[in-house]
Amino acid sequence: MEIDAEVANNKDYDSSEHEMLPLEEGHMNVNDGDDASDDNIEIDADEQIESEVLDSEYIHKLIIGSDNTYDYYGESDLETVEGLCSVNNSEVTSDDPKEKEYKVDCDKDNGHPGDEREKYWKIKDLTFCSKAAAYVFYNSYARDQGFSIRKGRSKISKHASQDVVRRTFVCSREGKRLKKYLPLEGRKYRPRAESRCGCTTQLTVKLDRSTGVWRVRNFDDSHNHLLARPDEVPFLWSHGKIKDFQRAEILAMAASGIRKHMIMSSFISKYGRYSFVGFTRKDLYNLCAREKRKLLSSGDAATAIGIMERRKEKDPDFVFDHELDDKGRLKCLFWCDSQSRMDYKDYGDVLVFDSTYKMNRYGMPFVPFVGLNNHRKTTVFGCAIISDETEHTYSWLLRTFMRAMYQKRPKSVITDADAAMIRAIRNVLPDVWHRICTWHIEKNMSKHLSPKSLPEFRSLLYYTTTESKFEEGWHAYVRKWQTNKTKTWLRRMYKKKRMWAGAYLADGFWLGMKSNQRSESLNSCLHLHLDYGMTLVDLIVHYENAIVRFQENEARDDCTSSQTMPVTVTKWPEIERAAANTFTKANFYIIQEELCKIDGMVLVKKSEGEESARFLVAWRNNRRNQFIVEYTPSNSEKSIECTCRRMLRRGIPCKHIQC
Repeated sequence: MEIDAEVANNKDYDSSEHEMLPLEEGHMNVNDGDDASDDNIEIDADEQIESEVLDSEYIHKLIIGSDNTYDYYGESDLETVEGLCSVNNSEVTSDDPKEKEYKVDCDKDNGHPGDEREKYWKIKDLTFCSKAAAYVFYNSYARDQGFSIRKGRSKISKHASQDVVRRTFVCSREGKRLKKYLPLEGRKYRPRAESRCGCTTQLTVKLDRSTGVWRVRNFDDSHNHLLARPDEVPFLWSHGKIKDFQRAEILAMAASGIRKHMIMSSFISKYGRYSFVGFTRKDLYNLCAREKRKLLSSGDAATAIGIMERRKEKDPDFVFDHELDDKGRLKCLFWCDSQSRMDYKDYGDVLVFDSTYKMNRYGMPFVPFVGLNNHRKTTVFGCAIISDETEHTYSWLLRTFMRAMYQKRPKSVITDADAAMIRAIRNVLPDVWHRICTWHIEKNMSKHLSPKSLPEFRSLLYYTTTESKFEEGWHAYVRKWQTNKTKTWLRRMYKKKRMWAGAYLADGFWLGMKSNQRSESLNSCLHLHLDYGMTLVDLIVHYENAIVRFQENEARDDCTSSQTMPVTVTKWPEIERAAANTFTKANFYIIQEELCKIDGMVLVKKSEGEESARFLVAWRNNRRNQFIVEYTPSNSEKSIECTCRRMLRRGIPCKHIQC
């Protein structure tokens, strides 16, 4: 096989311009006078790599391909060189007088005085179980000394196996840049600084076929350049390697949502200094980017669906569904796990969702379905990613959600004011209370109304008066504040009054919620780790991490409620203890606040019938506002009711009932 003579023999080759490939499979026949009897073939190692090697595990994968490697720092699972594959100086013997004479001459001619001579012969007498072990040793030695290495020339046997029988490792600054890379004509970018200066430092190992070990044949430690300081060593080419256990730790932290610069800061804090970490910040970023490319090799949407299918195999109750468009692209994706389905069965009376979160590179809305658990904390029922916000898409999404939740309908739904979403809810959930998020209304109020008129509009938004009083208040507001600029918006809001006015929503079951802040809390949790460049897979992974956090908080609240007892503070400790045994801590404190107000209430009148009893309750200092509490033991669903309807809306007895 022929090879370019300039590449084979010229040392004007720069590792900063092109990195060196390991020449395990190289082929070139040359004659070596010293080893002609070995029937070996020598290979020139100055082959070129056409692109920059950014992979920090390049050496680990392509160079260190052996399991039997000696680690200079004791980080390998193998024994030390002396214990595994080396021979002590006292055990190195030779019957060849020329070899003994050569050793003495080296002592004289090479000028290794004192410690240098001892180090030279100590390295010369080392043996290795493989050439990869020799590379690991020499690279570790180079790291201590302050230089980096690369593979140089090698020799292969003429036998059919063509095994490598000799390998040379050289300083990375050996040789010089090839002349064809020196011209500046036609370059768009400034050329890289030259790193090669003709350094002759090298280590050559040769296979001893009789014993199967590799012996050091030549060692030269004379540099013609400055060596790197310890704090500069991590940036040398052959020392930026991420170890396997570090790689696993990095990927685990990245999957949990920790940003890359924080991961690097964690390693620096762990090892005490960046030079002790063993890799650079660039190596870490390259590793994460490489793993992400591998993960998305089959496409972002296909990978996301593959993740769902694997989840389905592990969790039979896991539900997911997706829809493709005419071109085979992902249009909608919905999923929920078994725990979310159980949570909806217990706490699915109020459903909150919105589609305003679009934190991904495709601008696809992220639609979480959330609610309120028994601790009044956010719980997640399911999640979806959609490509558009049309009525058809929302209708598909709601039907899919209902199939996953055993067709159990919620009592009420809170969403934003999207027109397509409103129409879809009317079609799929026609008998469900629907409320527009008050936060979105407040935001639109600030845009369309004058600041002076906002307090009066808020009274229409929040006060739970009768419908007739609302109509009176609305017309009064329109006469006073309507202008040509606000006329259109006020007319549009009046048409939707049954979805935002407190007077029309007083009979709905809302658990005290008026906005979709529960959905926003999940979005904000995801937003801490994500950005507009994230993929669908990123969103799914970080969503799973957020779900784990919510489940952890729920378990902690369960533990607190079951293992502790709230302290009684009112004059009715028996009622408090009974409430503490019935309700969770969060709900108990609401009841306790209502109990503290009983002193201000008075029983005005009591009337009893055959099947029910009626109580007339009022404030002690203001008896004009009276409330009727009706108790019907025979009615299991509505055994007790109050005209304030707070128990109906929040699910907790009001102070009038407790009075």
